Amino acid sequence: MNFFDNRDRLGNLLLLTFSIVYLRYIFDIPLDSSTQDEVFTARTLPLGLAVLAIICSFFQLLSPPKDQPKVSALFANLQWKSMFLLTILMLAYSLFFSFLGFAIATFLFLTIGFAILGERRLWLGLSVAGGLVLFLWVVLTQLLDLYLDNGTLSRLLFGDAL
Repeated sequence: MNFFDNRDRLGNLLLLTFSIVYLRYIFDIPLDSSTQDEVFTARTLPLGLAVLAIICSFFQLLSPPKDQPKVSALFANLQWKSMFLLTILMLAYSLFFSFLGFAIATFLFLTIGFAILGERRLWLGLSVAGGLVLFLWVVLTQLLDLYLDNGTLSRLLFGDAL
């Protein structure tokens, strides 16, 4: 069996490669001068995750292969149109986020994403998106005390009152 045509081996090789690159960039995380001698720093958790992922993927690569469908057969059944539309939607979300603000941009992103994924009941998509945005806004702003910008559109329409 070809090494790169086994789904598990290819996935483990990709995870191993990602983890090694991730491990390299962990050392670029700046440390506060007052916490450099501490046991737990900003690098500790990412370092542990990277090392754990490298060890697990390496042992998985060494394990005997299982009989699985070929990777090429798995790609034939993917829904490429939905994937490209969702990728474009994520790009648009990132581009319009600062203009529309968290609430509007996330609501539109979720509603259009549900439609791309095949949800045809508009009321369901709108209510789930609205409820999720409201829940996230409450958790992020009220519980975690994070600032979420209303966006440039809100400032243009309502000034700095909101």
